[in-house]
Amino acid sequence: MLDSSFETTLGLLETYGIAVLFCVFVLEGALVGKLIPTRTVFVAAILAVGSDVVAFLPVAAAAVVGATAGQCLLFVSVRRLGVDPTRIRVVPVADDGVDGPLRWLDRWGVPAVAVTNALPGTRSWIAVPTANSSVSTARFAAASLAGSTAYAGALVTVALGLDAAIAAVGGVPVAFS
Repeated sequence: MLDSSFETTLGLLETYGIAVLFCVFVLEGALVGKLIPTRTVFVAAILAVGSDVVAFLPVAAAAVVGATAGQCLLFVSVRRLGVDPTRIRVVPVADDGVDGPLRWLDRWGVPAVAVTNALPGTRSWIAVPTANSSVSTARFAAASLAGSTAYAGALVTVALGLDAAIAAVGGVPVAFS
């Protein structure tokens, strides 16, 4: 299942470009796209466009802005519309899935949003308890953006490291720079 969604996503990315990557990360940020292998798609996109900053910067920007937009959409949906993601089938979160993020938010406040967004596997989960707190939408968005930027930077580093490793062992570099 993941192989076919990965191949489909890469095919769409090849055909429609950065817009697909943006949409994938919006879905990931809104918890709906947690079943999409976004890390793999992101690294593959970086490898495909090349290691030149001018080439990969739009890819990173699309991922960061998309993830932030998705998380803000989730945040506003919970806060303003009373949406409960644990009740939506396409969102893979259990009732107790927000307990850990709630503890992090209680303990560290808004910086916990940035930190959890920088860590694979915990991204977006803290949006639900934060939406139910007194944190403003602007502060949430800024913390989400900061964490997503750190996350994208780490993934760019991984992609560039893979590209260099492939070139070092005598393979053809994947990046076309």
